[in-house]
Amino acid sequence: MLTLVISLLVAGDQPEPFPERFPTLMEACLNTAVAAGDVTETEASHKYICGGDSAAQMWDFLQDAHITSYEQDTPQGRWLSRDFPLGGCFKRILNPDGERATNGLSCSIWIPRAIGKEATSP
Repeated sequence: MLTLVISLLVAGDQPEPFPERFPTLMEACLNTAVAAGDVTETEASHKYICGGDSAAQMWDFLQDAHITSYEQDTPQGRWLSRDFPLGGCFKRILNPDGERATNGLSCSIWIPRAIGKEATSP
């Protein structure tokens, strides 16, 4: 009986599997973006950008889930990117001068918004 109780307690501390844990991580990112004022509106969506611990947890989760990253070269340096439905995370790996980057991690979430006739319909 004691073994059963211990196994239930240990099992309760395990993180939820992919993708069940991801909505919680997205919610934290959205809250961080709203608190920081990093919300903009595009033609088709609302764009939320989070950094800090929220972005780090999302990045780690995507890495642990074996989401393939790809590289992007920009004027701000070279970035690794990992996409997920509704967004992506971006981690700078090289600065524009070619030096290894030590900062630069953010995640963006795009929430589609109604446009045109759909925006005024109930």
